[in-house]
Amino acid sequence: MARHDVDDSVHETVRSDVVGEPVAESLTRRWWLWPLVIYLVNRALNAVMMIVASRSAISLEQLVGLGHRHFGTDAGTAPLGYLATATNWDGQWYWEIAAHGYPFELPSDGAGHVQQNAWAFFPLYPYLVRVVMLVTRLDFPIAAVGVSLVCGAIAMLLAYRIAHRRYGHVGGILAVVGLSTFICSPVFQIAYAEGLALALLLGVLLAAVTKRYAVAAGLLLLLALTRGVAAPLVPTFFLYGAYLWRKGRLARRDTIGLLSLTACAGCLTFLWFAIAALVTGRPDAYVLTQKAWNPELTVVPVIRFIDRNSDVVGGAAGAAVIVVVWAAFLIWFLTKGQKEPLLAIWSAMYVAYLLAVTDWNWSNVRYYLLALPILWPLLRPAAGEQSPAQRVAVYSLVGVLGLASQWWYIRYCMTISPQLVQVP
Repeated sequence: MARHDVDDSVHETVRSDVVGEPVAESLTRRWWLWPLVIYLVNRALNAVMMIVASRSAISLEQLVGLGHRHFGTDAGTAPLGYLATATNWDGQWYWEIAAHGYPFELPSDGAGHVQQNAWAFFPLYPYLVRVVMLVTRLDFPIAAVGVSLVCGAIAMLLAYRIAHRRYGHVGGILAVVGLSTFICSPVFQIAYAEGLALALLLGVLLAAVTKRYAVAAGLLLLLALTRGVAAPLVPTFFLYGAYLWRKGRLARRDTIGLLSLTACAGCLTFLWFAIAALVTGRPDAYVLTQKAWNPELTVVPVIRFIDRNSDVVGGAAGAAVIVVVWAAFLIWFLTKGQKEPLLAIWSAMYVAYLLAVTDWNWSNVRYYLLALPILWPLLRPAAGEQSPAQRVAVYSLVGVLGLASQWWYIRYCMTISPQLVQVP
């Protein structure tokens, strides 16, 4: 108990270091306004970028005519421009699900090989968009953008609250700047599930760290129906419990709550697998669907990376060294300076999970949004610092660089054009 009191006093010291009491009170009276303004300004700038980039866009039909493979739903098409960019790539699949749901039988070719289909995508986001479409009578593109924007805004408010616990008002604001200007944060305003997934994840983590375990379990169920990220939460909750126990801060209620969350995360890891199997009548429906995108799914991605890069100096051993160094760097970069143990553990476990089960391609950059790339050391005041001006200046530079990288992401990843470089 004594240690817990000391920790709390440290938190208060950090907050008083950030700003004086009168200033802090005036700044935080409407705390929600700051994150929303930062988020919406960035989204508006991204919208302008998307409109400009779409001037050189081509249609799905033209893309396929150039020899590229791309799924296009028959539920409708958006005219070239912002809404077409907002419903590209995975957005087409979410549109298909919102309009037609999931197939009862896995589609296959003449040789019996399962083809790409909607079961690769989790249901909560497209069905939430479908509800909005039914209530408002809006078409999918507008409804999807609206849902994504709202979910992203909720995520920013939660990011502020969870950072504010340790770093005060300025730290919370800078956390929102970091997330809003991350290279792939334009996905917060297109038909992708990242905004919803981030909001639910931060809700789970905030509920767990504030010991509202029932709330965390409910949000965890929703998260398991949004993105396949329940698995890394299993070691996250277990290790967090071990940390609290080592610090002498693990009460009986916390033991029950964290063990329950660990068990829930373990079971929910297989929830979508089970639903796909039940509906289609094929136990391996989800795995077969994933193999339609990546026939090499049976090989561990790390092993594939080493095999593909065995021509580096040192051969396979040299490629293995690259793997270890890259993993260590990512974990260090995403957790350094993080004073909330649960968040630090989550980022480390999630990075390890991504490296272990996903291909090392450009889509991984989008996945790292859930690893909370916020530059944590910059959120807390340096020793002897009397003003947040230095951190604000650094984060202003981070924001400018982030906007520049977002333009590249929008122009060469999100927009379908003859100069297509990567798929987001």
